[in-house]
Amino acid sequence: MDTRRRTLGKTVSWYIVHNGMMFFVTFALTGSWELGVTIAILQTLGEAGLYYFHERIWARIRPKKSGIPNQPEG
Repeated sequence: MDTRRRTLGKTVSWYIVHNGMMFFVTFALTGSWELGVTIAILQTLGEAGLYYFHERIWARIRPKKSGIPNQPEG
């Protein structure tokens, strides 16, 4: 299992890669570095907001019971 610090590092590195990809795709299509930076930032903020609401919706969904009774521990 990863430590919290490692998970945070992986999260930061993923967003650097992801934002870089968004920037370069936009730059390649438009030739504008300003638009590339803007779209990369807006996409990240939008994705973070949507992820939050996605998680809140899933938190309201109760898992179905499996029909298997709990086994006593020990």
